[in-house]
Amino acid sequence: MSRRQEFLLGLLGAGLAFGVCEAVSRAGIVRRDYLPPASEVLGRALQLAADPAFLEGVGVTLRAWALGLGLACAIAVPLGLLLGAVPIAEAAVRAIVEFLRPLPSVALIPLVSLLLGSGTETEVTLIAYASLWPVLYNTVHGLGETDPLAKETLRAFGFGRLAVLLRVELPGTAPFIAAGVRISAAVALILAVATELLSGFGDGLGIFIAQAETATDGTRDVLAGVVWAGALGLVINSVLVGAERRLFAWAHEPRDGGGPAGRTRQVSRA
Repeated sequence: MSRRQEFLLGLLGAGLAFGVCEAVSRAGIVRRDYLPPASEVLGRALQLAADPAFLEGVGVTLRAWALGLGLACAIAVPLGLLLGAVPIAEAAVRAIVEFLRPLPSVALIPLVSLLLGSGTETEVTLIAYASLWPVLYNTVHGLGETDPLAKETLRAFGFGRLAVLLRVELPGTAPFIAAGVRISAAVALILAVATELLSGFGDGLGIFIAQAETATDGTRDVLAGVVWAGALGLVINSVLVGAERRLFAWAHEPRDGGGPAGRTRQVSRA
């Protein structure tokens, strides 16, 4: 299936969902207080695009998203390379990692707020914590999937451990890292909005949604904020997918069996 066909099918699916929501509300199957017509929600979302205060809040959310994701990558990539290259280190921290990984970040809001206060530091910390794991696991897995023949060839020519890492292992792991970053980008955006929504402090898209719940016409504004969150996620994912295809086109070529391209796609869906 070509990209143009994928795009058209995506538009068709979005149009069908829009039509169903519009029809359900207009027909009175669901009260408008609970589900306003999709056209009204979309119109309100477009109105917010001209609201400087709202756009400033979106900028606050995106800034926390970028800082948290960047911090997660700065920690996860070197740590993943270390754990993947040194089996003893990986075995030593495996229990700690498996203990920390399932902990939901939103459950840590009270503790992190107590330690860091109700500011950007808390939001960035929670985003970084949640975003770290996909990048870390993809890095470790990708390092284990690098071509052993290429590594042995460099060693046979006298290259040291660092040279093998930089010339073979890191380039071979890069598509896996990129897939992990793309997954973490979505997780980071979820945490950015959820942290604002649940904590109730600061500014941002989550604060807008939380405050809209108490407004007279709150449902429409809440759904408009959700539309903005979904649109941001769609744009971010599209940009990262496009970057992956350009930088690592060889990793997305269809292959038979369990070649590197197939393994990369499997990890990216994890």
